[in-house]
Amino acid sequence: MPEVLNISSLVVQARPEYMADVTKAIEQLPGAEIPVSDPMGKIVVVLELEGDRVLSERIDQIQKMAGVLSASLVYHHAEGASDAAAEVPLAPAQGSLK
Repeated sequence: MPEVLNISSLVVQARPEYMADVTKAIEQLPGAEIPVSDPMGKIVVVLELEGDRVLSERIDQIQKMAGVLSASLVYHHAEGASDAAAEVPLAPAQGSLK
């Protein structure tokens, strides 16, 4: 059975005084990216991982980090890894923006 590619996003709430440590720890996790965060402790995390079990383990890992108050899954998309690798051609733009 082919692996499933999971693309997910989380909102992580961390204690503000732990922000540097938490963001550094998350960024070191394979498949994790932080596109945006704020100094009050909110962190948006994007995860791109193969396999459902790995996704669950990664979320648990983030929730158990020192300074993390919560980690909530807000988006999840799964598809076969071979489907994700296929290119989808974009249609030419119609019209123009004014």
